[in-house]
Amino acid sequence: MWRRLWVCAALLGSWQAWAGINDVMVDRVWMHESVPGQRDAKLQLNLSVTKGARLLSVSSPAAEGGEIQRFVRHHGRMEKRTVPSIRIAPRSTVSFGERNVYLVLTGLKQPLNVGDHVPIVLVVQMSGGRDTINTVAEVRAIDLSYQQYNNRR
Repeated sequence: MWRRLWVCAALLGSWQAWAGINDVMVDRVWMHESVPGQRDAKLQLNLSVTKGARLLSVSSPAAEGGEIQRFVRHHGRMEKRTVPSIRIAPRSTVSFGERNVYLVLTGLKQPLNVGDHVPIVLVVQMSGGRDTINTVAEVRAIDLSYQQYNNRR
């Protein structure tokens, strides 16, 4: 019982988007600011499900399209592959932007500036039905490496 209360308290205290009642939760949604000429942007987020699900698509009015990408080892080299969907096991969380699984907005319509809030639409299939999840990504500053910082001085 205490575990359930702790989970409920933790969920109430964070920014989230829900689809259905306790079926899908999206949190920690953010992106890096864009640099001049950048056409694509990686989206960082956690997608948690209680039942088995499949992420079918990602999109945003701020971009022409969206892709689900995986990096796989092929002949000893890492290659980027666009996949039509990704399966999510029951009672699990997928952290997009980590472990070779990415969501990418393609064809940005305008630059992403620090502090902007970008609307994001995810389509998830669960139990034969489709849920549309609307959330918002915060645009954060690009972290510079030590070498990049020194080159700017």
